[in-house]
This record gives sequence, structure tokens and C-alpha cells, in this order.
Amino acid sequence: MRDVGRSRLSKCIAVLVTLSTLAACQKWTTVESPIASTVEKNEPNQVRVTTMDGRVLELDSPTVQGDSLTGSIAGEQQPMVAIAEIEKLEFRGSNVGLTVLSIAGAAAIVLAIILATNPGDEPASQ
Repeated sequence: MRDVGRSRLSKCIAVLVTLSTLAACQKWTTVESPIASTVEKNEPNQVRVTTMDGRVLELDSPTVQGDSLTGSIAGEQQPMVAIAEIEKLEFRGSNVGLTVLSIAGAAAIVLAIILATNPGDEPASQ
């Protein structure tokens, strides 16, 4: 019975460790080129906008309309932000190095948990 509890615990820990590493797979990358052409060319799913007055907005499905950037937050259309008022624009993208390290670390932790909770067969008595 105790082994069943350990098995469940180890599985739960393995799932939690794996899920916690998924966040490390993404990062925000600052856009250096002209904002309008970069958004139109790359068609990102999400951007983070920092305005000159310090506001920070994370816009889903951003589009350029004239000289402004618009998108939605939680499914609701947001007011346009003038491109001239944008201090910094960031795209959410994959971080391959962090992804590889996270997966390797999670695999090592899961393996350690499995080895610790399953010490192997007892030697046969003679």
C-alpha cells in the first residue's frame, strides 16, 4: 500500500516539474526595426507594448492601422496606440536553449524521483 502512495506521489511530482518548465520555453524579444513593418511582416500572435508614459500592454492579434497599433486584451478590442508613442515593442518567441535545458533538467529530476521511489528488486534469499 505504501508503494502505491509513493508511486502516485512520484507521478504527481514528475507532472508538476514538467509543467513548471514549460514557462521557460518562451521569452520576450525586443523589436529593433521599424515597428509597423515588423508587425505586418511577422504577424505575431502577441506583443508587449511599453508606451512613452510607462503603460505596458500585452496585445493579442496585433495589427497596424494607419499610424497606430491595435489588438485585443482578453478578447476585447483595445484603443489604438500611436506608433510614435511606443517606447518599446516586444514579441513573444521561443527560446531554444532554455527549452533544451528545461527538458533535460525535468528529465533528470523525474529520473531521480523514479530511482528513489523504486529501489529495485530485493535480492533473493538463499
